[in-house]
Amino acid sequence: IEVSMGEPRFLPGSSTLAIDGIEFRAVRVSMGNPHCVLLCQHPTAELARRIGPLVENHPDFPNRTNVQFLEIIDRKTIRIEIWERGAGYTLASGSSSCAAAATARRLGLVDDEVTAKMPGGELTIYMRDPNIRMTGPALRSFDLVFSPYLMRLAMKDKED
Repeated sequence: IEVSMGEPRFLPGSSTLAIDGIEFRAVRVSMGNPHCVLLCQHPTAELARRIGPLVENHPDFPNRTNVQFLEIIDRKTIRIEIWERGAGYTLASGSSSCAAAATARRLGLVDDEVTAKMPGGELTIYMRDPNIRMTGPALRSFDLVFSPYLMRLAMKDKED
């Protein structure tokens, strides 16, 4: 699947953010939704779970923000851990991948084509044009069968 994700908008704000005794290099970017990309070495799920909610709800972000913990592997590869506003720790995210890749590109740390590695999978991000393109697999994650009882309840709620 390939999706045009639009053009990243880099937002004003401090280039550092101190959270829970750790100082991060921070870049604020919008992909149509707000992101705060924090550069760090070896981000972990534990770091994202501990620091993510503090950044999401930081006074600098009155409408809250998504948070990416970005590691540069090489000029063609990044790795991110993600804290998504309102949802919590997230295994993979398209807009987060694009925000992190765009940040790394703006800082001159990666080339125009980047593989974004996340715990939930990988996406390829193309940044040759102003509009970022993202490609990745479409995979079945689960099948769901609703019972007739649940379907009746859902229909009854619609009628009420």
